[in-house]
Amino acid sequence: MTKGVQDMPLEVQHIRSALLREFQDRISMEDFEKKDPRERETALLSRAVSAKAARMLTDCTSEEAAAGVIDGRDDFGIDCVAFSASGSELWLVQAKWKDKGTAGFDTEAALKLVHGLKKLDNRDLDHFNERLQLLADRVHGVLRLPTCKVNLVIALIGDGRLSPETHNILEEAARDFGGLGRTVEYRVLDQRDFHRAIREDLEPQPITLKAAMDREWYTREIPYKAVIGEVSADQLAHWYGGKGDEHGNDKGHGERLYDRNVRQSLGLTGVNQTMVESMLEDPEGFMYRHNGITVQCDRIEQEYYSKRAVGQPTTLTLHNASVVNGAQTVTSAFRAYERDPEAVAEAYVLVRIISLEGAPVGFGRSITKATNTQNHMERRDFIAIDTVQSEIQKDFRLSLDKEYVFRRGELDPAPESGCSVTEAATALACMHTDSSLAVRVKGSTNVLWGEGPGGAYTRLFGQQPTAQQIWRAVQVFRLVRDQLTEVRAKLTGRPAAVVDSGSLLVAHLVFQRIGRDKFDEPDDEWELVLGEVPGQVNSVLACVIATVDILFTNKSFVTSTFANEERCARLVDAVLDTLERGTGPDSPTNLQEFMDGAKKSRQRRPQTVRLLVDHDVIADGTPLLYAPSAAEEQAIGTWLDADPRRRRASWVNDRKAPLIWEADGQRYSPTGLVSRMWDVAEWKDQWSTVQGPKQWRVSGEGTLVEIAERLWRQIADAGDSGEVVSP
Repeated sequence: MTKGVQDMPLEVQHIRSALLREFQDRISMEDFEKKDPRERETALLSRAVSAKAARMLTDCTSEEAAAGVIDGRDDFGIDCVAFSASGSELWLVQAKWKDKGTAGFDTEAALKLVHGLKKLDNRDLDHFNERLQLLADRVHGVLRLPTCKVNLVIALIGDGRLSPETHNILEEAARDFGGLGRTVEYRVLDQRDFHRAIREDLEPQPITLKAAMDREWYTREIPYKAVIGEVSADQLAHWYGGKGDEHGNDKGHGERLYDRNVRQSLGLTGVNQTMVESMLEDPEGFMYRHNGITVQCDRIEQEYYSKRAVGQPTTLTLHNASVVNGAQTVTSAFRAYERDPEAVAEAYVLVRIISLEGAPVGFGRSITKATNTQNHMERRDFIAIDTVQSEIQKDFRLSLDKEYVFRRGELDPAPESGCSVTEAATALACMHTDSSLAVRVKGSTNVLWGEGPGGAYTRLFGQQPTAQQIWRAVQVFRLVRDQLTEVRAKLTGRPAAVVDSGSLLVAHLVFQRIGRDKFDEPDDEWELVLGEVPGQVNSVLACVIATVDILFTNKSFVTSTFANEERCARLVDAVLDTLERGTGPDSPTNLQEFMDGAKKSRQRRPQTVRLLVDHDVIADGTPLLYAPSAAEEQAIGTWLDADPRRRRASWVNDRKAPLIWEADGQRYSPTGLVSRMWDVAEWKDQWSTVQGPKQWRVSGEGTLVEIAERLWRQIADAGDSGEVVSP
């Protein structure tokens, strides 16, 4: 053991050893090859901390966590990016390593992390490094969801204490980003969390849960013990993420609760968001609307408060427990508890607890499979029994000779032949004078089926619209959608983010500009109305793009702005007022300016081989060395070592086949050669995708991707300054 390691606190030594063992061969450190070994190790450990945090919070694999590490130049305060399995939740990790266990997180680091989030939300990726570029589509896929959740994670090898000023910065970011289901939360993982995690990796600790049943319950003993009863939802919340409770539950277990489940929680999906709202708005009625959960355990211990009899208040201790059905319910209980603990304490959930003590092998697995393959009802299913929908269907046939489908499972008609109730309801929501409907629908079409006072379905179909009104609304909605798709392809950055997040609000504005009376015009005049829609879209969109920055500044979160009903109402009023006053030379209604701006912005880097060949960066005959990942080395390393020529190639400046493989003298593309090597080596479990330019390196220069990235930065910087870059 070196002196530096000996000087570390014992707990930090344990963490260091575990991180190196798990990530040393998985995290790229090519940007530190020429640095001092101590500096390189510190950087590796910091990156490994961020990857370990991703593993702890998302339960991803070590390889997936390492692939999410983007730490390095141009990371904008984000060291690692991770995703939920459902794609609705995003983790942005900033990590700090200190050998003495004294890592901290100050206001400067907090501001940098928040700035990185804003750049992602604004689709401003031009200056991020290539590691983030590879994850860009997945990041935007999450951020464009109005019900997404972003987790800012501070991962520290230290005590995890933050100053009040740092807390304020993170809390302000959470408020600015949130709205209508969208949330930002921050959490700190400290040295104790990491030490506990590595101990569990070595020997995962069984989960023990406490379930207090103070209402009616019953039990059966034959053939296997099972207890069925009601458990308060706040207990479920503590199972998932609590800090201990009066029932004896320790700190929450997170996704480990679902280790035996066929799937983990899906994040804040539309259905889960509905469960959260249901638990908060009517906690006492929650149990009647939801199916409950199933828990498996190895053994059940039972204690009684007073009388020892079935139905009397009791506490169950569940040893080696796992939630095998109802992960969404448990996670939703935790989300609701974060917002209103008192309301959640009033909600109860039906819980079925099954002991596997004495059960045959495979019995538990069969229960898990059976409880996760049963059909469930959705809100939309219940409109099938509403006579209004069948009347609209008849009206479509008689008045328009078109189809209208409203039962889930029916095939949607061809666009020219009719529409579905979902498309119709979305169009009517945008047509409504209340912009909040369009905002809510952007979050989830599930809100379309809410009934009763204030429910979207009642507001849209309470007074049955005619087939002509519905069909014309759908026609306008489709034209708006198609025009936005065409325009979106010509925009980048913040304007593009406005299209992604504000499409339904733009549709709402176009409907308001048209006016309700136009939907009853004669057919020939209606065709004129439709002809004006693309121009209306362009004017409205340009005004929206400009007005967002005027009202909320160009530092505001675009996605959360369009998920906030109050902000959208202000935006609608301002845009309609601006357009009503006319389109003078100073009016922000010229969409072409934003398109021209996109053309002037930094272009996306060309494909690696093409860029290198076109600029003659690598001389013909330059030797290249194959740089396999740890998994590849394990799979085909023996085959590679059998003939050293298999790891070597030379460069030829040719776009299609720039590599000559020394093993056979044939020419390949970088990806084609790696694929060929895998096949010849008979690697049966090879991956479906290959990233060849990342796997061939020039000695002293880095991989082909890194060489191309450096060149592209020079080109971009020279373009900004007006200089000419010569090959």
